[in-house]
Amino acid sequence: MGGMSTDFSHAARTPQDQEFTYYAIGMVAGAVPGIVVGFLVAAFAGHAAMWLSVFGGVGIIIGLVVASLLFRRRRAAARHGETSAPGPVDSGAVDSGAVSPGPADDAASQTSPPRR
Repeated sequence: MGGMSTDFSHAARTPQDQEFTYYAIGMVAGAVPGIVVGFLVAAFAGHAAMWLSVFGGVGIIIGLVVASLLFRRRRAAARHGETSAPGPVDSGAVDSGAVSPGPADDAASQTSPPRR
């Protein structure tokens, strides 16, 4: 039986994967406070299932919208950083023993010219 690979080191490397990760975290981060508020309202008003679903749903939607805005803002900032500094940033320090990362180690190295 072949089985699934357990190497998840490349799990969230594509922009789509990162976007979906933001959405998932945002929905959970919105649902948890929404459910807590639903419990508090239900403690005084009754009908726990109704209030949990209402406030949980509102929390999920708010979390999804906030996650979408955060992802777009960070993606725009990353694109702006790439266009303003096309080459590698030189800190002035020289390390003759340093090994440059391979092309699969980070996305920025794939767009910059090779180091010599």
